[in-house]
Amino acid sequence: MAGISLAQRDLAETRTRLADWFTDRFGGAVSVSELQTANRTSGWSSESLVFGVERDGAAAADYVIRIPPAGGGMFAEYDLAGQTRTQELLHGYGIATPSPIHYEADPEWIGSPFMVMPRIVGHTPSDTTYATKGWLHDAGPAVQRRLHDGFLGTLAALQRVPVAEAPWLRRAQGDGTTGELAWWRDYLDWAADNDAPDLMVRAFGWLERNQPAEPGPPAISWGDARLSNTICDDSGTIVGVLDWEQACICPAEADFGWWLATRRQMLEVQGLQADPELPGFDTRERVIRRYEEMIGRPLRDLGWYEMFSMVRMGCCIQRMHVLLRRLGQTDHGFMRAPLLPAWVVDAISVQ
Repeated sequence: MAGISLAQRDLAETRTRLADWFTDRFGGAVSVSELQTANRTSGWSSESLVFGVERDGAAAADYVIRIPPAGGGMFAEYDLAGQTRTQELLHGYGIATPSPIHYEADPEWIGSPFMVMPRIVGHTPSDTTYATKGWLHDAGPAVQRRLHDGFLGTLAALQRVPVAEAPWLRRAQGDGTTGELAWWRDYLDWAADNDAPDLMVRAFGWLERNQPAEPGPPAISWGDARLSNTICDDSGTIVGVLDWEQACICPAEADFGWWLATRRQMLEVQGLQADPELPGFDTRERVIRRYEEMIGRPLRDLGWYEMFSMVRMGCCIQRMHVLLRRLGQTDHGFMRAPLLPAWVVDAISVQ
């Protein structure tokens, strides 16, 4: 995803106002460095900017500020307060979310609410190329195994967090697969300016007809369980688990299916047929069996959740296309991204 938004933010003014906020919140003499884009993918869902802060002459500490995108973006609403509560709750249960987080609700400071958190430095695998090049590909099987198992452990750890402690994650449409499916169908209408592509309408029809009759027990769901939303140290240990804006209440299959589906999508993009895609990873069959052992029950209707994952991703791709057209960037490379991978199109075409 490209780091753009519908309106440009005045970074110099934001830097000045952020220094004022730090002084007001923490006291003392404050110096804030220039703001820089946190990573090459920021800007679609939220703006993430990194900066350093010196206070009372002490050594600089690095932070990330997360701000709703100027002029609009991937979502109609941005619940930064909810994201803050989610990350702090999960951190208390041993999940490596950035902490502590300072949430500011008053838009007077920089023009919108924002959240500030410690910067975590490390490696972030690419969505589309981690199996063919880059740090993870070159790190070797031992490092790959540590990341793979750490990611699997993170998904399992989410199952142990009491759902009752996160009431803000409940959708107005309801919990679980029924509510989540309804939420994303509403999202598609908004994202496509009430002109949803026929392919996506048919995809939702397939999901509705084949919806699991007996879904698994509800749990806190990450909503975007991808390797690219982690930060690892040189050994492959996960030191940061990021991007909780799609968090919700869903069975364990939702996050696990998302991970499997995005891995399969990566293989399709790269034209690869490999299981596993890296020597340090488990095969599909083995990782399913291991995860079932970790959560203490069999996974149900996993194929449906993989399909749902790619349809959700397709909704986001549709929104990106809309944003790029509004910006006049119809020649942007992302405009060539298909809404759904071929295996999903084939499946919905059967019925």
